[in-house]
Amino acid sequence: MIKKIKILLITLLLIILSITFKSNIYAMINNISESFFRTVIEEQRYKLLFQGFISTTIISITSIVLGTILGLIIYCINKNNLKILRQLANFYVKLMQGVPITVLLLTFYYVIFGKINIDPMLVAIITFSIYFSAYVSEIVKGAMDSINISQIHSAYALGFNKFQTIKYIILPQALSYTIPVYKNEIVSLVKLTSIAGYISIMDLTKASDIIRNRTYEAFFPLIITAIIYFILCYFIGKILDLLYKKINPRNYVRGDK
Repeated sequence: MIKKIKILLITLLLIILSITFKSNIYAMINNISESFFRTVIEEQRYKLLFQGFISTTIISITSIVLGTILGLIIYCINKNNLKILRQLANFYVKLMQGVPITVLLLTFYYVIFGKINIDPMLVAIITFSIYFSAYVSEIVKGAMDSINISQIHSAYALGFNKFQTIKYIILPQALSYTIPVYKNEIVSLVKLTSIAGYISIMDLTKASDIIRNRTYEAFFPLIITAIIYFILCYFIGKILDLLYKKINPRNYVRGDK
C-alpha cells in the first residue's frame, strides 16, 4: 500500500513539473534539434564525420595488422643467437616505448619524409605500425616466457612432433596470455590515431574540429566523435573476446573478459 502511494506521489510530481516547465522543455528540445541541424545536417557536415570515420578505420586496421607482423619479426630478432641483433631489437623497443607518439608522428612527417611527396595517411600508418610493433613484441615475449619449458619437454617425451607441440601446448597458452593484453593495446592504438590530424589527415577528431570551428558549437561534433570511437573500439574488443572465449572458455566464464 505504501509503495503504491509513493508511486502515485512521484507520478503526480512528474506531471506537475512537466506542466510547470512545459515551455522550457519545448525550448530546450528545439534548441537541441537546431544545434544538431546546424552542426551535422547543414552543408552536409555529416560527410566530414563519415570521411573522418573511414580514415580513422583505415589507419587503425592497417596499423594493427602491420604492427602485429612487425612485432612478431622484432620478437624473432630478439631471440636470435647474434648478440648485436638482440641489442638492436631491445633498443628499438625501448626507443618506441620512450618516445611520445605525437613526437614520433611529427618526426616521421616533417623530418624523415619531409622532402618526399608522400601521402600523410601512409606516414601515419607507418608511424603507428612501428609504434605498435614494439608493444606487440613485448606482449609475445611475455607470453612465451610464461610457458614452462618442462611442458615442451614433456610433449616431446609423449611423442609430439614440433608442429603438434606448438599447436596443442605452446599456442593455446600463449594466446590465452596475449589476447587480453593485446586487446588493451589495440584500443589504446585506435584512440591514439586521434592525433593523425596533426599532419593534415581528415580523421574523426580533425573532422569534429573543423565543424566546431565553422559552427562555434562543440557539443554534437565531440559527442558524435566520442560515440564513433567507442563503437569502433567496442567492436574490435568484441572480436578479440570471441577469440579468447574460444581459446580459453573457462577463464572467460569466470569473468576474465
